[in-house]
Amino acid sequence: MSTDTPSEPESTNAADAQTETVDLAQLIERLTTEREEALAAKMRAQADFANFQRRSVENEERARLRGLSQLTRALMPVLDHFDLALAQDHSKITIEQLAKSIEMTRAELQKALEQNGIVRIEPTPGAAFDPLQHDAVMRQPAEGIAPGCVSMRFQTGWKLGESVLRPAKVAVSPEA
Repeated sequence: MSTDTPSEPESTNAADAQTETVDLAQLIERLTTEREEALAAKMRAQADFANFQRRSVENEERARLRGLSQLTRALMPVLDHFDLALAQDHSKITIEQLAKSIEMTRAELQKALEQNGIVRIEPTPGAAFDPLQHDAVMRQPAEGIAPGCVSMRFQTGWKLGESVLRPAKVAVSPEA
């Protein structure tokens, strides 16, 4: 056997090594490209989310202003009634006229609030006490009123939809 000629397995190993080097270079290039694409996609997603947050804040502010504008427009006639009442000659107005003016203004205010979904909570004597809508300020027995029921209303409450703005202040008939 001669040692001058290269053996076949050695040349195959060199070719395999060169192929592996080329394959690794391609793999590195492909992974680098994928990484860059993933980073670009992440940056786009972050920018989209930042834009979404900004638009959400802007939409919320527009909705708040729209609601405030709606309420303000509903309250303008109430202010007009006050202005009319105050423009009267105070020396010539009677108590009855003043009371009528106050009643009209109150009715207009009530209408404006109701148009905007704000309603009164007016429990009547004998109504079941509801701790979500009523604030019991005292225990007061009343004839014909069952225990645990409203015996007297001191102050009207208000709610917007299902949200209580102010509970009605009531007296509750005590347990026997």
